[in-house]
Amino acid sequence: MILSEAVGFWVVMQVVVDLLLIIFFIIFIRQFRATKDKRSSSGLEPLHRVLEPLLKEAKKVAGQFETQIKEKQRIIRRLNDHLDSRIISLNLLLSRTEVCLASHDKESRGESNPHRHVYDVQQEIITLGEKGFGPQEIAKHMGISKGEVTLVLELKKKFEEMERSN
Repeated sequence: MILSEAVGFWVVMQVVVDLLLIIFFIIFIRQFRATKDKRSSSGLEPLHRVLEPLLKEAKKVAGQFETQIKEKQRIIRRLNDHLDSRIISLNLLLSRTEVCLASHDKESRGESNPHRHVYDVQQEIITLGEKGFGPQEIAKHMGISKGEVTLVLELKKKFEEMERSN
């Protein structure tokens, strides 16, 4: 959040600098056109020679500033993506922990069968799914993660679709 505020500040500063340069340039051009006919060789010509390199340098600095802002925005996007992946990982770990705690509670009450085969678990998930139970209900009932239930049900659907297409 602090990084985005800093980038926001620099973006605003870039806009302000650009606007000031544009305003200065417009005023300069109007002054130059208004005095074009009245200009003497000792009047605006030396000023023009002095200001032209300054304007080129200001344009160069503004370009560098814009490049830096784009780089900072890219870094912020990368950090946000990294944080999102960390949050997803933490949510998965929390889900696994909740399932383990639920499983431990069932074992302590004597409700669990620790020797269930993976195939039996999958069959029970499919059976409950066919009876109309949702993934959340099945996960709670069986003491496993919702993601595992969803995976089994989706794989079952894909196998059925493959069989129909053959």
